[in-house]
Parts: sequence; structure tokens; C-alpha cells
Amino acid sequence: MTARSEEGWPRWLAALLMGLLLILALLIVSWFLRACAPVSPSTSLTLHETPAPPAPEAPPDPTPLLKAALDEGVADGRNLSAELAALEADIRKKVALCKPVEPPKPPEPPKPPPVAKAPPPPPPAPLPADRWAQKDLGMLQGCWRLGQDTQGSIGVGGRSERCAVKAGRICFGANGGGERRSTAVCPATGTITCAAPITARFGNDNTLGTTQPAVQCNPGQANWTGPPNSLTCRRVSDTLAVCRDRLNFEYEFRRE
Repeated sequence: MTARSEEGWPRWLAALLMGLLLILALLIVSWFLRACAPVSPSTSLTLHETPAPPAPEAPPDPTPLLKAALDEGVADGRNLSAELAALEADIRKKVALCKPVEPPKPPEPPKPPPVAKAPPPPPPAPLPADRWAQKDLGMLQGCWRLGQDTQGSIGVGGRSERCAVKAGRICFGANGGGERRSTAVCPATGTITCAAPITARFGNDNTLGTTQPAVQCNPGQANWTGPPNSLTCRRVSDTLAVCRDRLNFEYEFRRE
């Protein structure tokens, strides 16, 4: 190499270095300008297709679990139905044993003060004086008690026997006709019953007379003779008359 050539190499190398530094400075300035200057958005999109994920595993079959739960629910329902039926039967038994409670009775309204009632009219007199004076046989209609219970001797079958003689009884119709009945209880003969038809009429002396025929009693060993048992009665009060027979026996004559 010549001396000229050796003198020109440092210059060339310096020029090359200067050029590289200039290029480097320009690149640095360009980078700063790019960083500070606004950049318009890019509208270009790039799609990258990714592979599909693997299919998920199939879930386990719930049918066995559901069937078991259904069977358990059916069994529980049967048990509850049986318990309900038992409870209903028990309630019906208890209701049948229990008496229904009666509702309280409403209070009774106050009673009005008692009204004084007029006493009933007395019964009509059986032997009124005016009808007796008018010789009204209609007032005799009905049954009467003659005398009282007593003791007497009665001839039976040709012998005399002491008997208990009951009070006589006379029943009249509307016209003064009727029946007189007498009963006696004797120790040996037993009960003797005599019944005879009777007729009543008023006399002129303000007396009431009765007549009856002779009759055969029951039993037939006793007879009831007629004329001694005919009566003559005199009025004593509105309720009493006194009658005598032809043997002078006296009898009270009262309405039954």
C-alpha cells in the first residue's frame, strides 16, 4: 500500500462512521415521532380458527334413582292412608261415645203474674127443693146409695144366718123407673145378690115412695119379698133424703 492510500483510509472510515451515526439518529427520531404521533386504527382483522373442544361426557341415567324415589313415595302414601283410616275410625268411636253438648237454654221470659181464677161453680144440688116440690122424677136419674154397710139376719133355706149387709144401690131412669140391688156376705152361704125392678112416684104429702115386686135372689135359697122393702122418703136437704121401709128400717138416700 502506498502512503497516499494510508492517508485516505481514516477519512473514509470516519465518513462511514458518521453515516452510520446519522442513520442511527434518524431511526431514533423516527421512533420518537411514531410513538408521539397518533396512529389510525387498523381495520384489518385476522381470524384464527381454533379447534372445537371435545364433546362432554354423557350424564348418568337418573331413571333408577327416580323409580326408587317414586316407589318410596308410593309406600309412604300407603302408610299415611292406613294411619288416616285408623285415626278416622278412632275419632268415630270417640264421637259415638261422647254425648253432644246441649246448647244452653235461653232464659225463660218472666212469667206474667197469675191471674186469679174464679172458683168453679158448685155442682148442682142432687135434691133441689124446687124440683122436689114440683115432683120432678127427672132429678132422680142416675145412681144413689141407700143406707150404709151393716149386719143383719137373713133367712136362707129355712134357716137364719147372720150376714154382712152392704149398702144398697138404686139406679133410676128419666121417668122414675129403675133397679134396686142389695148384696150380703154370709159365712155359710157366701155372697147373696138380690136385684129387683123399682118404680118411684111422689105422694101428696111431699114424700117420694118406691115399690118393688118380690124376686128370687142368687143363690136361689134366698128370696127378697116386695112390700116390706118398699120405701117412703122425705127430703132433708139438697143432698140428703131419709127413707123408711115397712119394717121401719131407716136408710140414708144420697147421690153416689
